[in-house]
Amino acid sequence: MNLRIKARSILANFMEISGQIDKAITSRSNAQYLILMYHRIIPFREAEHGLQAGMYVEPETFSMHVQYLKNEFSVIPFSEAPSFTNDVNLKINNKPICILTFDDGWLDFYKYAYPILVENNVPATVFLPTKYIGTKNRFWTDIIAGYIVNVSKKQSVNSNSSNVVINKLNNISGDVNQKIEKAISMLKDFREDRIEEIINEISDIPRFDRDRKERVFLNWDEAREMFASKLVTFGSHTDSHRILVHLTNNEIEEELQTSKSRLLLERVVNPSFIPFCYPNGNHDENIVRKVVDAGYHVATTTKNGWNYPKSSNYDLNRVALHQDMSFGIEMLKCRIAGIY
Repeated sequence: MNLRIKARSILANFMEISGQIDKAITSRSNAQYLILMYHRIIPFREAEHGLQAGMYVEPETFSMHVQYLKNEFSVIPFSEAPSFTNDVNLKINNKPICILTFDDGWLDFYKYAYPILVENNVPATVFLPTKYIGTKNRFWTDIIAGYIVNVSKKQSVNSNSSNVVINKLNNISGDVNQKIEKAISMLKDFREDRIEEIINEISDIPRFDRDRKERVFLNWDEAREMFASKLVTFGSHTDSHRILVHLTNNEIEEELQTSKSRLLLERVVNPSFIPFCYPNGNHDENIVRKVVDAGYHVATTTKNGWNYPKSSNYDLNRVALHQDMSFGIEMLKCRIAGIY
């Protein structure tokens, strides 16, 4: 545990004892409701090298989250969100409202998160990048993370590249986690085809393998099984997980329509309520209009915070949870309260 996280943990314990965290949560919940954002639920020992700290929660930690949320909140399906239903009632059974969401459709959701949800009878929503479901493909972010791990180990490095971006990747400063965060942050400003050019070049480097032999995303049979349980709602994370602000209008519309059509074809959504999640959270007024026109009913961002009943259906905030910031009950509560 780094010093910053340790210091926050100590402060969180003090604030819990003093009652400050509960007061902050109560103050927010009187006028707002909460949407939580997860990505992967996976034991760190099983994850590939280079997994970003903000991308996962350990199963034991997630179980603790669910127990706390079940006791202190009314965890409801996304289809019952106040912003969508125009319900001004922010308490159910005298408990504030909370909605669980998971981005990307990872296989470990089925292996680790879903059994915990079933055991506790807690609903959740999973946003699927439909092109990846049932495949062994990888996000470009994971390929770059793997390359940076190799760079840090001084393995599989293209030190003679004429590509300015690859040379920048080779010379990022910091520890391996910092290097990965900086590399991915830098490349997110590029179009997908430019990123693919970079990945194709580093893929030619001896001993660097961009592909995985095992599947890391859900398949459609697993999705249908969970949808049939009525605990899991599925939504769209576009088709190919491209950042929409970098695309043309035609490309945006294709991402939205292709994804929605596949979700309906695979029978994992209810046509009366299909939620959407912007990849990386990036969107603008033009994209919002296209999401509305495509027939999606709500859309989530990565903007941190709670939501008011009158919040826009297509600009909903979420509070991101990850292992290093929510490994203990006090840290979880601080995160929910907006203290950290």
